[in-house]
Amino acid sequence: MTHYALLAGAGGWFPTIATGGSISTEDIGGVNYQVHTFTSSGTLTISNAGSLAKIEAFLWGGGGGYGGFTDTTGDPGRGGRNGGGGGGAAYARNLGIAINNENLTICVGGAGGGGVLGANNNGGAGGDGVDISGTDYYFGATGAYGTVPFSGGGGGGGGASAIIRGTTGLIVAAGGGGGGGNERQSLAGDGGGGNLNGTAGAGGSGGTAGASGTTNGVQGQIGPHSVAGSGGGGVNGGGGGTSPGGDFTGAGAGAGGTSTAGTGTGTNVVNGSTAATSGGNPGNDGYTSYNTSNYGRGGGGGGTTYPSQIPANPGLVVIRYPIEYPG
Repeated sequence: MTHYALLAGAGGWFPTIATGGSISTEDIGGVNYQVHTFTSSGTLTISNAGSLAKIEAFLWGGGGGYGGFTDTTGDPGRGGRNGGGGGGAAYARNLGIAINNENLTICVGGAGGGGVLGANNNGGAGGDGVDISGTDYYFGATGAYGTVPFSGGGGGGGGASAIIRGTTGLIVAAGGGGGGGNERQSLAGDGGGGNLNGTAGAGGSGGTAGASGTTNGVQGQIGPHSVAGSGGGGVNGGGGGTSPGGDFTGAGAGAGGTSTAGTGTGTNVVNGSTAATSGGNPGNDGYTSYNTSNYGRGGGGGGTTYPSQIPANPGLVVIRYPIEYPG
């Protein structure tokens, strides 16, 4: 009989009981914890909050998508260049989220899609958030699109990851901004990491972090030539970049959204990074080793040659709590 079973039988300590996600057990400092890993959105169903009535949470948002590239097909002598890279998602941690006997919505931010070459509808898809009673929360915005054949579409923003009570995010890790699209040979901007501004391209400025009045990202500026990357989701979604009106110029990139670790003990938020060739790195603080597959990495696109694009990665949510008396 386990230590906590003996205590429970004596009217003492009771463990939390919950279902949802992929469930495993981990020994932390000699105490068994139940770990719920969500790689897609779902529900944490808490049938008994237990004596502790708290959970520990570790979240990474979805990475921003790369901007569209241009090549020499049908346009000899023009050269080619990748669009901007997507920003890495933010990380958020809280070691003391108070819980009840309840259902919590778990949102795992989707990766922003990469922009492509072409006219109309060539922007990358926005990363997924969640729909609650017909309202969208924490989605990244779809990358902007161009209207001429050599338009490089903007990268889509990554969706944010969150633990939600009702419609309130108890903790939110913002998504990264999408990279700016490129028109022929000119430099495009790189998407801002979660909580960071996007960068400027040769002819367009980057978006501002947390510029949206909603939890969803804002689409970048549509243009006839290179077009802007879009913002990632968050407490306030990131703003989109701007696009130039002329030929041979690169657009600005989208920004990351805003994160919050909420209230409780052991809180921390770490920004994602803005990077070009290999994509933006997700935030992290070394507290755990749960992010073993680079969840939240932005798409790689920046550089002078194509087609070295690297798709962005979706986010991750990990929740844990002791199932033995912690002492």
